[in-house]
Amino acid sequence: MQTFLTALFTGTSHGAIYALVALGLVLVWRGAGLINFAQMGQAMFSAYIASTIINHHINYWWAFIVAIIAGGALGGAIDVLVIRPLKKKSGSSILSSPSMRDAIPVIASLGILGILQSAAGMIWAGEERGFPAPVSTLGLSIGKRAMPFTRFDIFVIVLIWLILIATTLLLNKTSVGLAMRASALNMEVARLSGIRTRSIRTLGWILSGSLASVAGLMVAPATNVSPNSLDLLMIIGFTACVIGGLNSLWGSVTGAFILGLTISFINIYDAPGDVFLGIFAILIAVMIFRPSGLFAKGKARNV
Repeated sequence: MQTFLTALFTGTSHGAIYALVALGLVLVWRGAGLINFAQMGQAMFSAYIASTIINHHINYWWAFIVAIIAGGALGGAIDVLVIRPLKKKSGSSILSSPSMRDAIPVIASLGILGILQSAAGMIWAGEERGFPAPVSTLGLSIGKRAMPFTRFDIFVIVLIWLILIATTLLLNKTSVGLAMRASALNMEVARLSGIRTRSIRTLGWILSGSLASVAGLMVAPATNVSPNSLDLLMIIGFTACVIGGLNSLWGSVTGAFILGLTISFINIYDAPGDVFLGIFAILIAVMIFRPSGLFAKGKARNV
């Protein structure tokens, strides 16, 4: 029973982190119609910034706030400096076909990922850094009984659920959220309705970058920080989106928890080497029986 509870709490904690990554990807997908493969590069860069601040003996929470702001700023800069100019070139010969118009921004995001990783290598010499957790990572004890979770597990789960609830309220209960959903549904109609679609899309990139930064800061204590340390997180987050449905916020979140629990139970009850086999099996099953995602509504866009 103790082993089962350990797998359950670990999987829930990791699934919450994957959910943030998936949520950030969905926000950009719904706003701009592309997958931002540079997202975890933004998170890595923000984690390095936070680590530098902490190494200068500044309070962790100041570093946390600065990292979130930096992640959001990077997201906004990518949209304004890269994605918008590419969209303006839609009349050029290379972007004459819809498939090329869809593919080039995705390729650009991969290029941005490489730039961010190279920049981190130049600024911080590619140094792998340890990263502190805001609370204890030791197992909790109640009386003389050891619990199958840590304070950090609880902190991660509570923090990320608060973020998920706040994001849902923003999208469903505010005029900004209504504008984001309208822009995602039909950009042209939203523009004709008076919505500043460019600003709304940039806001989606900013929120995505900030959410990715939180995910990076939560996983950094376990993986340390290096230019490539968060690449796996991106793969799992994207897979969660595909499983849950790229058009569904809560579907992607559910997919993230499914993967978190799957990885945890395989690690504990089987062997770590079979983790990717388990993920691949779930992905293939979903793509065969529900190709648009488990919780997708309507026809999904082709990736």
